[in-house]
Parts: sequence; structure tokens; C-alpha cells
Amino acid sequence: MSVNYVKLLELVAIEKKNEKSYLRIKLTCEQEFEFFWRIDSETAKKFENIFEFDGNHKYRLSLHTLLDTSKNQFIGSLTKTYRNISDRIYFTCSVDYKNCLESIKNSQSITDLNNLPFISMNLPALDETKIPKKIKKNELVISKRYISIFKWLSIISVILVIIFVTSNHDVYKTKIDGTVAIASHSEISIIPVNLTLEKKNITSATKLESDDSSQSSFPYIEIDDSITYSIAEGYVALTFDDGPSKYTMAITDILKQYKVGGTFFFLGTNAKKYPDSVRYVQLNGHSIGSHSMNHSVMTKLSIEKQEDELLQSAQAIEEITKEEVVLFRPPYGDLNEQVKEVIYNNEFKVILWNKDSEDWKTHDSDKIFNYVRDTEVSGSVIIFHESQSVIDALPKIIENLQERNLKIVNLH
Repeated sequence: MSVNYVKLLELVAIEKKNEKSYLRIKLTCEQEFEFFWRIDSETAKKFENIFEFDGNHKYRLSLHTLLDTSKNQFIGSLTKTYRNISDRIYFTCSVDYKNCLESIKNSQSITDLNNLPFISMNLPALDETKIPKKIKKNELVISKRYISIFKWLSIISVILVIIFVTSNHDVYKTKIDGTVAIASHSEISIIPVNLTLEKKNITSATKLESDDSSQSSFPYIEIDDSITYSIAEGYVALTFDDGPSKYTMAITDILKQYKVGGTFFFLGTNAKKYPDSVRYVQLNGHSIGSHSMNHSVMTKLSIEKQEDELLQSAQAIEEITKEEVVLFRPPYGDLNEQVKEVIYNNEFKVILWNKDSEDWKTHDSDKIFNYVRDTEVSGSVIIFHESQSVIDALPKIIENLQERNLKIVNLH
């Protein structure tokens, strides 16, 4: 997957000036800033009909378009979010919009972006008072006419505090957000206070955070091909599908015990059910990819549904890990040219396999182990599914691979 300078495009507003239309875009990468994108009137009208900029919803533009071959029409998309609710919106777009979006996506710096003929950092002769100041997260905006009042109130408050502290020689106690401050005129100390929290939250947080110190850097192989079935000789990739589940942490603990890599392909629906398991895999240094949202047969879906399965799953995982998901394994390994185009346009790497343990068929730990033991697996990507039988077979499998001097790696 190519590394692009642009990471996130948020559509903030649609501006009009001199009978031309501009998208006001907030770009987030290593820093955050805004720019104006001049678009064609056709796409501008579609945007005006679709979006309402009420201050409550956010619109994240996709960096990719699809070609609906049946209608010979390009389709753009964005994610509309409100609190924890997200909706994918599709819209037909012009060739000009598609080409401009490609140029923005391929920009590697602010300079590259600023050199594009349809991009400007400011709108000349635009009434700047109508453009809201960019507000940083949690920043409080105060009208200028109140600033002088606040200054005087601050000065008075400081004077009162000094008078109070210097005139009070006794020790006093004040509860402040779960702590007790014990103070005198000479010193202040903070003493923690035991708070009563839900046991579930304490247990979860403690268990996950305690694993930060044990996070390992496993050998890994960087995948360059758009579709991968195998890896270099001397290496083996153990991959686990259909999680997260009640078995995820146990599998992770075995990998951790033997200090070997593993790659997990999670379903979006399961990630929402077992977020702690997703985080546990991440904290222990293993790779995480998407296995679609609902384990649907991708080739039987429309283009829109295919992209939903791909992107919604990645988004569900990313909301937990705060890291980009780049690996994708289609359910059943099912692909056709249209599915490939959707995957490629969204810049995922497809990870298939060349060795199938068929654990889903046998559910027998001995048969699962015997398959690996009796197979030439150097350079293999082996597929497993999260289950108790895999947990039971995994220690013997790892020991056997290590006896053959094979390195068990993460896939990146």
C-alpha cells in the first residue's frame, strides 16, 4: 500500500464565490489545516442536495471512486458521522471530480497540494468574517468584548486566593476529583482516594494495560504484492480467521509464550462484540487485518455493498486500535475482477493462503497438528480459524515448526 501524504479529508462546508463553487476541506495528517477545492457545478449541486452542515454531523470524504460499468458512471462516497453513528453515503460524480481527487490523494506534501490548479489556501476577496475560525479540539472560543472582563476577574481571583492562603495558618482539606488535597501555607500534597468503580471496567483496563510491558517485536514480512498466497522460504505465517472471539486471548497467549508472530483477520461485527480481544492482540504485537464486516460472499454483492463490507470492518477495527488496517482476507477467499477493483481502489493488501489446516472441517486438534507436521510448509501462509481445537493443537504446531528452523512471522 502506497503511503500518501493525505490521510483524512473532512468536508466542512460548500462555499460560493464569483459564481464558482468550492469545497472547504479540513485535511488531517501529521498536522491539520484547511484548504479550498474548486469543483464543477454538477458535483457541487449534488453535494448541496445531499449534505446539511448543521454543526452536528461530520463528513469524511473517501479518497477513492468506483466505476459502475453498467452505467459508465463514477461513484464517490463519504462517511457521515454523528456521535457513535456512521452512515456510508454514495453519490455519482463527474470525471473532473474523480481526477481532482486522485491528484489530492497522490500529493506528498503541502507544497504539492498547493501547486494543484484547483486548490487554494484562501479565497481571494472572500469575506473572512463569514469563515469560522478553525477551532482546535476542546478549545474555548470567547468573544473579544469579554476578554477584558475575564482579565479583571482573574486578577481579583488571584488576589483573593493569596489573601485566603496567607491568612489561614491551619491545615485544611478539600476533595478534588477523587483526591484529597492537604494544604498549609508552606506545602500542598495530593493523597489518592480509593474510588468505587465498576469491577468490570477495572478488571478489563488492568488486564490489558499490564501487557504493554510485554509487547514484543516479532519478525515480520512486509507484503508488497496486491495479492499474496505465500511468503519467502524459511518463514511461516500463522493466520487466524473469524475472530475476535472467546478464543482470541488464549491464542494470543500461546503465541506470546513461544515468542512467535501471528496475523489475525477480524470480522467487523465481532470486533464490536470483543473490543478487549482486539486490543489484547494489538498490545501483544501481532498483526490485525480485516475479514469483512459480516463474512458475506463478496462476489454476490453490489459494488456499494462490497465497499461497505471492506471499509466498515476496517473502520470498526481502527476505532479500537487507532491504527490503520491495510490487510484484507475475503471470506472463503472469494474474489472476482470487480471485488479486486474495490479492494485495489481502497489500497488494501489481499492475504490469501497456500496451506489450509481444514480445522473448520475436522475440529480435531490431532488432525490439525498432523496436517502441519506432514506438510512442507516453508514459505507458507497457513489458515486457521479461532476455536478450541486450534488452541489445543497450536503449541505442538509451533514447536514442530521451530524444530524445522522455520521463523514464524507477522504479516505487514
